[in-house]
Amino acid sequence: MRHHSPRSARPSRPRGLPAVLPALAVAATGLLAVAPPGAAAATSDASGPASSGWTATGTGDSCTGIQLLGNPGFETGSAAPWTTTAGVIDNAGREPAHSGGWKAWLGGYGSSHTDTLSQSVALAAGCRATLGFYLHVGTAESGATAYDRLTVSADGTTLAAFSNLDAAPGYTLRGYDLSAFAGRTVTITFTGTEDPSLQTTFTVDDTLVRTS
Repeated sequence: MRHHSPRSARPSRPRGLPAVLPALAVAATGLLAVAPPGAAAATSDASGPASSGWTATGTGDSCTGIQLLGNPGFETGSAAPWTTTAGVIDNAGREPAHSGGWKAWLGGYGSSHTDTLSQSVALAAGCRATLGFYLHVGTAESGATAYDRLTVSADGTTLAAFSNLDAAPGYTLRGYDLSAFAGRTVTITFTGTEDPSLQTTFTVDDTLVRTS
């Protein structure tokens, strides 16, 4: 029988400064290619490459090097301009951030619960656009059944889905093509749902929507 596993209380702390993110480029494949200063680029599975972070700096071209998300690493200590359910923006040490001190923590209650995190961005017409974020999945579940889930969507179109079966140590960088939404304002939404027993945490940090 599976048992209830409550989430611990979240401590508060003063708001931090914005995190500094290392260098991003868009590869010919359309997936993210990341190379922090002084390090070689690394790639992961088909869902996106793996590395430590990125910066996005404007060049004057409306399609090049523009970070569209506000508060991408949550380092203001508050949600805006994200819209979230209560308690998602968090600095508790039990689930550390990928960088800085703050992150978005969905789930982790061990009871029936839904958390959301969303932000709308305007994608310029004729541009390629990419969504990137670091994700850590941790769980108290066991076995081969997906009890708890995280869905990543753009205007209701599912880009990716994760569950307790994706639990692994540390963060993984994920990247997804948003080019189909060029020329419109699109809402990026992370939705985490838990069943009545045993917690799963979906921790999101260092988010990016970049055009190229």
